[in-house]
Amino acid sequence: HRSSGINAEYGENAEGGSFWIKTLAKGASTAGALLAAVMGIFVLISLSAKCIAMGIYMVAAGLVVLMLEATMCFLFLDIGKWIESKSDRIRAWQKMVLYFGMCIPAAVICGSTSSIVGSLGFLVAGMSYMVLTVGRKGQGPPAAASVPYARQMDDISTA
Repeated sequence: HRSSGINAEYGENAEGGSFWIKTLAKGASTAGALLAAVMGIFVLISLSAKCIAMGIYMVAAGLVVLMLEATMCFLFLDIGKWIESKSDRIRAWQKMVLYFGMCIPAAVICGSTSSIVGSLGFLVAGMSYMVLTVGRKGQGPPAAASVPYARQMDDISTA
């Protein structure tokens, strides 16, 4: 029984994830963004122009993820209040695609160990939202929905 988009038995909302899974996804994304930003600083200490550019990209992308996931850290900025009002409207699959897309450029263009480890931070963020997008394991049709199919199979086997 769903009322106002909430399944009381599992504590889910209309998007499919429980409060704890969403909190875990936000925490993992925040940790991944911090990892990417710190690794971006290490990538900046390079002699290659490509790696320096990717280091700047990683720090900036890490700050964007932090703004989306840990909005309370940016409320002192004028844009922080605006981001807080908009960040809850972004669906889990949109964040998943964004974070998966963020992990590719630095790892491919620079290719250093620091850039790959930093890109793993974005990959963790994307995977945490993939869990929200895919849903619970074994979430199939209810048993009552499969009864007509079972009857069809019995009819076929007896014929």
